[in-house]
Amino acid sequence: MLTLADGRVIARVERGADRYETAAREVAVARWLDREGVRVGRPLGGEQPYRVRGTVVTLWEKVDGKWTVPAELAAILARLHRLAPPPLLCLPDLDPFDRTDERIAHAALAPAHKDTLRRIAEQLRGEYEQVRPVLSRCVIHGDANIGNVLATPDGVVLFDLDGVCLGPPEWDLVLTALYRDLGWHTDTEYAAFCDVYGFDVNAWDGYAVFKRIRELRMVSWLAQKAGESPRIDEEIHRRIADLADPSRPRHWHPY
Repeated sequence: MLTLADGRVIARVERGADRYETAAREVAVARWLDREGVRVGRPLGGEQPYRVRGTVVTLWEKVDGKWTVPAELAAILARLHRLAPPPLLCLPDLDPFDRTDERIAHAALAPAHKDTLRRIAEQLRGEYEQVRPVLSRCVIHGDANIGNVLATPDGVVLFDLDGVCLGPPEWDLVLTALYRDLGWHTDTEYAAFCDVYGFDVNAWDGYAVFKRIRELRMVSWLAQKAGESPRIDEEIHRRIADLADPSRPRHWHPY
């Protein structure tokens, strides 16, 4: 991301030109949610995205805010999950393994680590097919974690809408439960999240599978940074070992 216009505008630069449709959909989603009264990061007016030197760029109003609490995330998710998208928006179905294989393939990891991640991904694909959500399919954020909301004087603002799609609400709820399991949220914060949303995904019998898929995605994302520093490499290796043995206690650091 780049900051422009004396800090008033954020330019989001995609990884490549193949992200044009995703960027265009994110802009359309943001404008739809803004019309619905959901506070989101707002794209600038005019036709977007822009094709610039072999990549794709979108321009957004900069939002100044502070970190908030899981209960605030629950409130905005509850509202999002009740919305019916306009027919022309053409939201995709959830792909819980989106970009996972690509990230593993391109990561600077030892072949044995890549093989471990691929084996786990294949196993989880089979388990995912057997999961039966209990909440009604709806519009979901796709990456609903506390890092994608900010508290402002006008209310909580939701960001990173490129993963908005149609799928089970449990997919949005599982991250907060996982963060509690990792010690990143307290039990009290998680209980407040559940109270506000009205559902505890941890009590659902599909939670363990969704949790492991989320862990795999977190590891594959961090694996893109392999080789940047010994500390990151140590974290990646720890996470891969934990993924290979679900019974191991997690001592992960947030990135």
